Amino acid sequence: MDWTRIGNEVVELMRAYLRINTTNPPGNELEGARFLSQVLDGDGIASETAESAPGRGNLVARLKGDGSLGGIVLHHHIDVVYADERYWTVDPFGGLLRDGYVYGRGALDMKSTGILQLAAVLAIKRAKVPLKRDLIVLATADEEAGSRFGAQWVADERRGWLDGAEYALSELGLIAAGAAPHRSPFGSIVISEKTGLPLRLTARSDPGHGSMPWPDTAPHRLVRALGRLLAAERPPRILPEIQEYFARMASVLPAGEGAGYERLEASLRDPAFRARFFADRHRAALVRTTFAVTMLKGSEKRNVIPPEAIADLDCRMLAGEDPEEIMAWVRQVIADPHVEVSLTSTPKVPNLSPPDTELYKSLADALRRRAPGVVVAPEIMVGFTDNWVFRRCGLHAYGFGPFVLDEGEWRRIHGNDERISVENLTAGVRCYTEMLLDMAAA
Repeated sequence: MDWTRIGNEVVELMRAYLRINTTNPPGNELEGARFLSQVLDGDGIASETAESAPGRGNLVARLKGDGSLGGIVLHHHIDVVYADERYWTVDPFGGLLRDGYVYGRGALDMKSTGILQLAAVLAIKRAKVPLKRDLIVLATADEEAGSRFGAQWVADERRGWLDGAEYALSELGLIAAGAAPHRSPFGSIVISEKTGLPLRLTARSDPGHGSMPWPDTAPHRLVRALGRLLAAERPPRILPEIQEYFARMASVLPAGEGAGYERLEASLRDPAFRARFFADRHRAALVRTTFAVTMLKGSEKRNVIPPEAIADLDCRMLAGEDPEEIMAWVRQVIADPHVEVSLTSTPKVPNLSPPDTELYKSLADALRRRAPGVVVAPEIMVGFTDNWVFRRCGLHAYGFGPFVLDEGEWRRIHGNDERISVENLTAGVRCYTEMLLDMAAA
C-alpha cells in the first residue's frame, strides 16, 4: 500500500470533517453522516443513513468478508462538545493545518478515530484484500449527551446493523510517551468504563423569611448532608484489571515512584502511600466510587428560605458495583431522614470486556509496532463511551487509539485548541490498517 498517499488523504479528510460543526446540542450529525456517505460512495461502498430525530444522523456501511469469523464494528460518534471561540487561537471549525497539527473541535474526541477507521476500510477495499470478517463502519449521534439518539438508538431500533459482529472498536486508548518521568512508552487499551449513577439529594423543611433563619432549613440540611457525604470515604476496590494496569505502569515510572503499585490493595492500607496515591485524582478515581456535586438548586429569591433544596451528584461506579448498595450507603452516611436520596434516571450498570481475546491481543501488538518498547496495559476509563451500549448487545468492545500523546496534548480533549499531529494521523492510519488486516484478512 502507498502509505504516503493514504496519509495525505487522511489529513485532508480530517480537515474536511472538522469543518462540519456537529456541536451537541443540537448535534447536526446528519451533515457529518452525509460527508462520510459521500466518501464511501466514491469507493463504491454502499452506506445507509438514518435519523433518530430530525438532524440526528447515524450511518452504517459494511465491507463484506466470507463470514467465517465474526465481524468488527468500527464505531465513532459524530457529535462534539461546545467550543468557546473566545478562548481558542484558531477557528474551532476551520480544520486549520499549522506547524504539523490539524486543529479543530473533535480532532481527538473523536473524529480522528472515525477518519482512521474510514481510511483503513477504504485502503483494504482498494487493495482487494479478501476478508474472513465483515468490517462494519458505524458513525453515531449524541455520545456527548448520553447516546439516546445514537448508539442506544442503534441498539434499540437498528440492531440489524450489528448482525454477525463479534467485536466493537472505539475511542480513547492511547500511548503516553515523550514526557518525563516515563522510562518507556505506556500504552493502554480500554476494556471498561466507569458509569454514572445519577444521584439527587433533596432536603425539605418549612419555608420562611431569609431574615429569620433557623438551623434546619432545607438548604442548611442539604449543606450538612453534602458535607458528611464528601467527608466520608468508601473503601477502595481494586479490580484485577486495575491491579494489572498499575503494576505495568510501575514498570515505566522512575525507580521507586511505582513502589507499592504491584500490591495496591495492601499498599493502600499504609496512610502515607494512601495520601500520595489519592493526591492524583485520576488514579484515585480508578479504585473507588466517586461523588462530584455538580448542580445545586435552592430558592428563586435571596430573601426566601425555600421548602426544598436540591443537589445533583455525578456518581461513578466500577464494574461489579450495585447501585442499590451505593444509595443505601449514602443514606447511612448523610443520616438525615429529611434528605431524600433518589435517582434522576435509570443507572447504567458497568460492564467489561476481557483482556485476553484475539482482538485485544492484536491491538496490543499494533501498539507495540506503533511505539517499539511500549508497555501495554488494560485500562478502565473514568469517563464513558458508547462501548458500554455495544457490550450490552453481546459484543466484546474496546477503546483503541494509535496516537502517541503527551499530557499537554490529550488534555486538550474538551479543552481549547484541540488538535492532532499530522504524524499521528499518517502513522495512525497505517497502524489501524495493519491491525485490521491482522484480524480480518483471509
